[in-house]
Amino acid sequence: MLFNRRIRTTNSAHHLTPTQLQALGHIDRLGPLSARELADVEMVAPQTIARTVAFLAEHDLVSREADPADGRAVLVSVSPAGRRMLEEDRGKRSNWLSEVMDERCTTVEKELLFLAGDLLRRLAKAEASPASDQR
Repeated sequence: MLFNRRIRTTNSAHHLTPTQLQALGHIDRLGPLSARELADVEMVAPQTIARTVAFLAEHDLVSREADPADGRAVLVSVSPAGRRMLEEDRGKRSNWLSEVMDERCTTVEKELLFLAGDLLRRLAKAEASPASDQR
């Protein structure tokens, strides 16, 4: 958690919370989503995501359009301003991480970090097994 906190605060010129930034990143990576789909991805209540989306829309970081498949639903997309902000933020964090790894990690340690990153991504995508739900 300390590492996550450190990398999230590295050179960020924006004033988004980690939750807002994460939601914006999910919309960018997954494409247009309904608020319900975004709430499922974020594993939060729809009311929570509604506030997040409203804030992002208020700051022109996302746009909302009617869902062509369901007239009652709205799809949320990253706006050009949101995409620029994400690219700038990701670039700054990537540069910081690259510099600190070059300064403090051996070649073997860097390889281990990349392997650990792949493993953590796989674990994050794993569904809970029925047996673990009974504990």
